[in-house]
Amino acid sequence: MFKRTAAVAALSLAVLAGCGDAGDSSGSGEPGGGKTLTVFAAASLTEAFTELGRTFEGAHPGVKVRFQFGGSSTLAQQITQGAPADVFAAASPATMKTVTDAGDASGRPQTFTRNRLVIAVPKGDPGKVAKVGDLGRGV
Repeated sequence: MFKRTAAVAALSLAVLAGCGDAGDSSGSGEPGGGKTLTVFAAASLTEAFTELGRTFEGAHPGVKVRFQFGGSSTLAQQITQGAPADVFAAASPATMKTVTDAGDASGRPQTFTRNRLVIAVPKGDPGKVAKVGDLGRGV
């Protein structure tokens, strides 16, 4: 696993843990009396959040984490149209604002990670790529 993924998972665990006592989850009940924590998350978080979910379930016996991964704007639309979610992890503040402006969030959104663009080039950088704009010029 990449260090960055581990960092996302660790920070995300704090986000999920901050949702309150798992026994008080607004998620639906599970057979046998357990609870389900429903997490809508950006598709880019699939790997990290899937691992996070396993860790969270291990730390909270009786709680099942159910994920809905997809495009943030699609997930936001689903939430504003009534889809039940205990946690929403959007890929952008603008998408989160869609949900908060609709009154479909409790609490204040928290930024838990950021990313930045990285360009990988072949050894020796034959295309002399120094910035994003260089990707559009002919080689």
